[in-house]
Amino acid sequence: MSKENAAPLVVSLDDPAALDPAEVGAKAAVLARMRRAGFPVPDGWVFTARAMAAHTAALDTPSAGAVRERALDARAAAAVADVARRLPGALAVRSSGIDEDGASASHAGQYATVLDVRGADALGEALKSCWASGFTEVVRGYRAASGAEGDAPLAVLVQSLVPADSAGVAFTVNPVTGARDEVLVSAVPGLGEKLVSGEVSPDEWSVPAGGAGDPAHTSGRHGVLDAGQAREVAALAERAAQVLGGPTDIEWARAGGRLHLLQARPVTAIADPVPQPVPVAAEAPPGFWTKDTTHAPVPLLPMTRALLEYNNAVLEAVCAEFGLLLKGMAFHTIGGWRYMGTVPLAPADVPARIAACVEAAHDGRVGRALTEWSTTQRPRFGKRIERLRAAELVELDDAGLAAHLDEAVALHREGTEVHFRLLAAVSLALGRFGLFTTTVLGWDQARPFALLSGLSTESTGPARAMAGLAALAADRLPGAAGPAELRALLKTDPEVAEAFETYRVEYGCRALQYELAAPTLAERPELILALLRDRLAPARDGGDSGAAVEQERGRAVAAALEEVGSGQAEHLRVLLADAERAYPVREDNEYWTVSAPNALLRWAVLEAGGRLAERGLLAEAEHVFFLEVDEVRAALLDGVDERDVVLRRRGEHRWALANPGPASYGERPGPPPSMDRLPAEVRETMGGFQWTLQHMNGAAPAAPRTDSATVTGVPGSAGRRTGPVRVVRDESEFDKIRAGDVLVCPITSPVWSVVFPSVTALVTDAGGALSHAAIIAREYGIPAVLATGDGTSVLEDGTLVTVDGGAGTVEILGG
Repeated sequence: MSKENAAPLVVSLDDPAALDPAEVGAKAAVLARMRRAGFPVPDGWVFTARAMAAHTAALDTPSAGAVRERALDARAAAAVADVARRLPGALAVRSSGIDEDGASASHAGQYATVLDVRGADALGEALKSCWASGFTEVVRGYRAASGAEGDAPLAVLVQSLVPADSAGVAFTVNPVTGARDEVLVSAVPGLGEKLVSGEVSPDEWSVPAGGAGDPAHTSGRHGVLDAGQAREVAALAERAAQVLGGPTDIEWARAGGRLHLLQARPVTAIADPVPQPVPVAAEAPPGFWTKDTTHAPVPLLPMTRALLEYNNAVLEAVCAEFGLLLKGMAFHTIGGWRYMGTVPLAPADVPARIAACVEAAHDGRVGRALTEWSTTQRPRFGKRIERLRAAELVELDDAGLAAHLDEAVALHREGTEVHFRLLAAVSLALGRFGLFTTTVLGWDQARPFALLSGLSTESTGPARAMAGLAALAADRLPGAAGPAELRALLKTDPEVAEAFETYRVEYGCRALQYELAAPTLAERPELILALLRDRLAPARDGGDSGAAVEQERGRAVAAALEEVGSGQAEHLRVLLADAERAYPVREDNEYWTVSAPNALLRWAVLEAGGRLAERGLLAEAEHVFFLEVDEVRAALLDGVDERDVVLRRRGEHRWALANPGPASYGERPGPPPSMDRLPAEVRETMGGFQWTLQHMNGAAPAAPRTDSATVTGVPGSAGRRTGPVRVVRDESEFDKIRAGDVLVCPITSPVWSVVFPSVTALVTDAGGALSHAAIIAREYGIPAVLATGDGTSVLEDGTLVTVDGGAGTVEILGG
């Protein structure tokens, strides 16, 4: 459609303009946001509010009848014809009110929906029917009762009609009791309008929140869902609630085994209503800032955000210690969202920093940091983590819990200091090796990693432990086992139950996200059970064994040393030795200094939250994450009522979720100045540092595809394997994974290593060859394609694909 004529009247759901509820209405804006977040939302176009305004402008007294009777003008008719051409077949046409689905009133069911619309003429009539529904006496009366003024213009959403086998709704909160510990799922055969209209009584399911138990079929005899499908619908609703920032109801449909999201909106009129959005400042500091979607894909809660403020001071100290030519890397919260950027040195400070860089290169600072970690710091962290993990929090009095919380905070703070210092040392050691091999020796960018694969034992530790647990369970089971059989085994076999609990304790002290409010692995026994189930599944085309990966690495090292000349071989040996020490620390560092401290701090804070909720100082235990540590201590020890503080911050969080802000602030800086005239030590240090950052974060996403049968990215781990796609957008969806799946995700963190034994290949939207995703894939010997840009959007669950990790391609074979 031409921008001059049609764009103001109609926009695609994929257009950034569709995120503005003032133009497309709340319903369409939410679906556009969900679609951008990777949710399975059908293709669609939206006739904006200005389209209705143009249609009704000539009417002296707009009424439902007058709106229907007036013919579309030429511009609107052309837009209708164009949408009908772009969306052939049956269509669903739904009103999208500008103030619909708000926090105080939903307007649910009051605006028109027209289904099975075919052709441009029928679409034009359906469009006018939706507009007309905004002028009925029912809508006008509802708006007056809820305090709204005047007739609100409507947008109209047009989507391909999902030929549903089953459909329904789901609530993440019981709208009658306000209970948050269950998801209510309703389902009917065929289209969901049968349920909404009351034509058919649905099947009802109650699914424990967070997948903490088995779904219960509470009523209905259609049999359109089984327990697994009800859990899948509930998980979709809970993910939508995370995005919307509060209790949510969704409309969904299943067709051909695939789940589709048709609508999502806040639940209104519940026992503990969601707070009104409270605007927060969105002022960016000078410089260029990009959204930190890796560590904070959604706004961090105040507890986590406050603890991470220490990062900036630590990063400045680390840059000074290793002589990096920048003042620091920094994080700032802008409009509730976390952004990151680099802080340049003041010109007057550059000469001294150059001298410091030369000195650091000669005094073995990188090697010393790695040695201190292996000989002193890691053992000390291990002892402190074990001591905190062994504490029985429920047995501590308030003073004891406060002291335990202080110790957990101290561990978290020291973890931050050690983490970034190690990250710099690892980056320099790997960067010097990578820079020499690719620029001096002329290797391609993937070859250096062949000399390092197999060294990251922290990545494969969970898999080795799960293999032992699976072997024990297999001896007790006659054949393939599902969750029911495994739960029964845990109840009847003490030895297997003890081994399961040992795994949960040993590997459960891992935060699945950087956000402290997110459950840890130990809090998700159903996920551990699913991992055990997959480990017991029949043999598949999985990854190579650790021994095979190590043998391949040995051959790669020998070939490299034999290939280079004698003058370069010794230098290669020195750089390789440093890289071999640094490579495993990349993952090692994440668990001991970040993941475990975060888990321990979460458990201490949550215990305090439970006590505060019992005393009426918080409405819910989970609300404790809207406080900062000092506020938790004050409430715990002095009885300070924090409910008003929490209510305001929940409102701020909700505002931030609804106003995601741009991908970046400020003007992108140009290329860095030439380092040709700087000392060789500085060129090697900064060149190596930049090489590592590039391979951690990845290059720009792959160029737009011209071949619809192939998704392209960058090579991450060699190999070629075929399997069905499983799209997993975050850690809350781990339980979707089945043995033999091709894992497709935005990016991974180290804790994702627990699910890698179940997958046969990996595809990510972002990341480079030194990202956690690539390192873990190489350790498990599975192919990986990274930085596809749109893998999670293009690939759908169940689609058969072949992943070629060496070529960086994903071939789509079919459903």
